Amino acid sequence: MKNGSKSLVPTLLFCAVAGAFSTPVLALNLAPPKPVSTPLRVSADPRIVDLGAAAATDVKSFTVALTVRNRAALDAFVASVGDPASANFRKFITPQQFADTYGQTPAAVAQVVAFLKAQGFTVSEVLANNLLISVKGTNAQIAATFGAPVHSYSLLGEVYQAPAKSAQIPAALTSIVSAVTGFSTKANYHKHNAIVPRTGVLANDAPKLTTFSGSVGNAPGSYTVTDLAAKYNINPLYAKGLTGAGKTIGIATLAGYNQSDAYTYWSQVGLTVNPHRILDILVDGGPLAADGPTSEGAGETTLDVEQSGGVAPGANIRVYLAPNTDKGFIDVFAHAIIDNVVDVLSISWGGPEIYNEQATVDAFHVVFEQAAAQGIPVIAASGDAGAFDINRSYTYPQCTTLLTVDFPAADPLVLAAGGTTLPNTFQHRLGPVTVTAERAWGWDYLKDYIVSNYGTDLYYASYYTVGGGGGVSVDYALPDYQTGLAGVQTSANAQTLLCSPTYLDPNAKTTAYQDLADLPGGVPGRNLPDVSLNADPYSGYAVYQGGWSTGSGGTSFVAPQLNGILTLIGSGLSGRIGPINPQLYAAFKAKGYGVGSPFKAITAGDNEYYQSTKGYNPSTGLGSLDVGALATVLGVK
Repeated sequence: MKNGSKSLVPTLLFCAVAGAFSTPVLALNLAPPKPVSTPLRVSADPRIVDLGAAAATDVKSFTVALTVRNRAALDAFVASVGDPASANFRKFITPQQFADTYGQTPAAVAQVVAFLKAQGFTVSEVLANNLLISVKGTNAQIAATFGAPVHSYSLLGEVYQAPAKSAQIPAALTSIVSAVTGFSTKANYHKHNAIVPRTGVLANDAPKLTTFSGSVGNAPGSYTVTDLAAKYNINPLYAKGLTGAGKTIGIATLAGYNQSDAYTYWSQVGLTVNPHRILDILVDGGPLAADGPTSEGAGETTLDVEQSGGVAPGANIRVYLAPNTDKGFIDVFAHAIIDNVVDVLSISWGGPEIYNEQATVDAFHVVFEQAAAQGIPVIAASGDAGAFDINRSYTYPQCTTLLTVDFPAADPLVLAAGGTTLPNTFQHRLGPVTVTAERAWGWDYLKDYIVSNYGTDLYYASYYTVGGGGGVSVDYALPDYQTGLAGVQTSANAQTLLCSPTYLDPNAKTTAYQDLADLPGGVPGRNLPDVSLNADPYSGYAVYQGGWSTGSGGTSFVAPQLNGILTLIGSGLSGRIGPINPQLYAAFKAKGYGVGSPFKAITAGDNEYYQSTKGYNPSTGLGSLDVGALATVLGVK
């Protein structure tokens, strides 16, 4: 959406929009994002302290993104290979063909490399698609070449470096370079998993969760992949002999883990797997030291591997591990896709879409277009803050809620994984809470219990703004596959993020709330999620990480589960599945929830704002899945 300048300045929170959109929104043929609003108003987060200029000699690694050649042809090609009605359906190309047709020419690449070297930079790598260049240089060189002086900043104890203003592409490169990203060292991306609250007064309140058993029939909160297979009709694929054999699962992640945990999980749930099926690949040196195999984020990587590999036990797995930086995040996708070994790629990390600059959004979209051109579906968790993605960082009630969606799930070429709660009676310490049917995951169903027993403050502190991510993008226009679909919505009006002065500054002398962002209403943007599976920790899963734990959930489970499901289905096809969203929506438009449909309507609950209904909705998408029927729809005989 961002067609004004948005600084990389870490003293700003993110871009905000003033006024209604004025440019007509173009329906995407899975093309790059289009501006959907007027220029932006930028606000600062006063909690961020500018510590002054960073050391001029400090070295940064960053990425230079080049413009695509034949862009209109690429957009059309990507649309055709994902369209079941096209003669070009599933006729994919190789990375070399992609580079030759859509990457920059060797002469243009050489021109950029020569320019960078002349400024004193070290060119570490030109990626094989001829569209991304990895570069190293000092803060002084970055400031001199890109007009972006690098400062040090502090936010809630985290010290990092970032440019004090947006980078400017030198005039000599404007026809070839589309973006420069990666100067910031701030960890902007979050894992999307959640657990049953068990702290403070809630320490003994959670339903008693049993440990797993290898067979089907575990209790809610202790489910394994065997329970998942029964609940979403995956077992017919196993009965056909489909296990994912011959396919490779791709996991993109920002934290380390121990492979042994995954092997133990599979063994103890009764799965026989190749003991050498996992290959770890470090991108940009791998995760930061703080994100090693014993870090909090390690649990995310662990469950990603366990879930995807458990659903498709015959598949090989490649785990691409990158640092949690802007450069690491784009590079982890690019390397996995350019390697062209994985058949499905998922990630369970992300951040609010409105944090990103337009040029960065475009650079990511090109990477996802390459994945589509090569037939690789990309899946991302939609987030765990319900309809209020930004409120994971700006908590209610200290800040007002703001309807926002998560990136990269918001990209129309990415399958956005949403969340539900499975039915059960959850026996809490002070009484039962019953969910009678699979519903949208939003913890408002616990409100009466929590408020009546513990008070309103605890409910809003621990349960509100928790649920499956979903809503309307203000960065991406409505894609063709959602055009004309009943239930698709435009962005809500009067969306403003206000934070209390004492939340932003404990020493504040004012009582006036500060306006940090205003988003446009009426934007006909990309709606998400696309489909949903069980993600509520109360009806969630057991994880093995140095031992068994229960009560885990989040859309970070759904993304790898969908990865495993598409890998299973792919093992029953002659080739790759390809861009999945157009195929899913075409199937829905043809079958709805009728006989043979792979979709199961979720008509109960909400994600704290959007109601789940029979039909598309920005809470559960098209609903949950009958995987056996999905395999048939996608071509498995």
